[in-house]
Amino acid sequence: MRSRRRWRALTRSLTVLSLTAAAAVAVPVSFSGAIQTSNENANTLVVSLPGPFNGCTFLDPGATPTSDAVLDLIRPSAFVTSFNGTLIGQDGPIASAELTSLQPETVRYTVAAKLTWSDGATFTGEDLVAWWHEAKTLSSVVSDGYRAIKSLSVSTNGLAVTAVFAHPYADWELLFRDVEASGTAPGCAISNLVTRPSLGPYVVQSATSDRLVLVMNHEWPLDTNRFGRVVINDTANISKTTPAAYASYSLSVNRAALLALSNEPTLQSHIGSSADIEEMTFAPRTLLTTVLGVREALSWSVQRQSIIDQLFGQVTFSPSVAASAIYSQGQSQYPGSSGSGPIGQSSTTTTVPTTLGLSDCVSCAIEALMTNGFTRSAAGWTSAAGQKLVVHLGVGPSALDQSVAPLVEAAWKSIGIPTTVVSETSETAAAMAAASSTVDVALFTRLTTTTPSYTARSWAGAAYPNTYPSGVRVPTVTALFTQASGIFNAVTAAATWLKLDQVIMTDFWVRPLFTDPSLIVWSSSLEAVNGSFTIPGFVDQVPLWTLVAPVSGS
Repeated sequence: MRSRRRWRALTRSLTVLSLTAAAAVAVPVSFSGAIQTSNENANTLVVSLPGPFNGCTFLDPGATPTSDAVLDLIRPSAFVTSFNGTLIGQDGPIASAELTSLQPETVRYTVAAKLTWSDGATFTGEDLVAWWHEAKTLSSVVSDGYRAIKSLSVSTNGLAVTAVFAHPYADWELLFRDVEASGTAPGCAISNLVTRPSLGPYVVQSATSDRLVLVMNHEWPLDTNRFGRVVINDTANISKTTPAAYASYSLSVNRAALLALSNEPTLQSHIGSSADIEEMTFAPRTLLTTVLGVREALSWSVQRQSIIDQLFGQVTFSPSVAASAIYSQGQSQYPGSSGSGPIGQSSTTTTVPTTLGLSDCVSCAIEALMTNGFTRSAAGWTSAAGQKLVVHLGVGPSALDQSVAPLVEAAWKSIGIPTTVVSETSETAAAMAAASSTVDVALFTRLTTTTPSYTARSWAGAAYPNTYPSGVRVPTVTALFTQASGIFNAVTAAATWLKLDQVIMTDFWVRPLFTDPSLIVWSSSLEAVNGSFTIPGFVDQVPLWTLVAPVSGS
């Protein structure tokens, strides 16, 4: 319990520090709080995750939540994700991180002595410096924090690295995650997981696009009772042959999956939210969507609760109608209700600013079109300039995108708006199609992370592909983004992020529909398994899981 008390003390200290710019705050980095009831070194754990798998580094554009989660088990990190989405100090190679000053912002990283990569090379502060030099040159949103660092210096013994920031960067805990060995070649070939040096709780023994085998790293100093072998696959099918030590994370929540679970008494499950937001984004420069009234009409006419009911019904977790474009329903700062679902599901409630005009309203949609000079006939709507109102809709490739699209089309058709559908190759490609005004509206799944700064980057700063670019830049939003990014007090920062959230939604540049549900399943024989709204938050628990101890005398 000591490490947890120290972590809570850290959170309070950061709030005080942000207000007083006072003394150094140390980040205690041990987080192993589970009570181990048996030694699992001889046992195998089977984990199912969304695939396919790849060998991307954390900084590669092709990295996915699954690949990031796997890297958390085989690469050194200053912080990892807890099951509830917060960042927790990670012991091991990066032994500690200290926020020592706010003027200028200064962070000191301490590297553990005498630890080596799997190829025998010594792990030192120079590895962090090499990672920084690589990261800050990338055209990627995950490099924002590295670009904020003005200088990085290494102590004489190579075990301490001091980062001085050019401007305040409140999300510094995101940095130095899944660090690769110096000189690592770029690329996402799956073989990279085996050939690149590892340094974490596990080492990859073999890797294909649908199956990974990890074995424990005996040099890892924490959680010595962890499973000795972890097999990760992309098959979440429940069957009579499901292993005794089994866990899975899936975004495929449907009646068939739940029916299969109901027939397996040896399995437990949790239906909850995820880190994905299903949304509509509007192009900034098409003749139609430059008109606010058109964006309002296309937003108001889609009855989001009806879509949720048709997709998920009453037997699965039922997401609430989205109340935010930058927070998913699973995050603690989410400003809406938790949705309805099975008894016992956790809920999330937060004080929310007034969301006037953001409710669904078909009559309001029709009124908005008429107010903006559109007239309706048997052929549909026509603008005052004689332009027909036909929406070109770019649709992302996920199964959920494909399921939602016909329901959106039907909603627009019901008020006389026809649709032409364009299939996009990826979620970011769909976002880019709208940003470039190639389509009028894009329907896709947006990934959120532990901080709203990454999600909000769609509307502020440089437009990198993995920011889900919007093509929209509003001075008010830019100012709020800059302000929020430098606020270390979490409560104050959340209030500022929610102001930004309200601006982009009330301008109707984005219409969030709902947060995708997730399904977590695990063997009844496993202990210390917590539900998580992110894949990394689920996988980062693996070293702490253990088998249920046999009952004495049985």
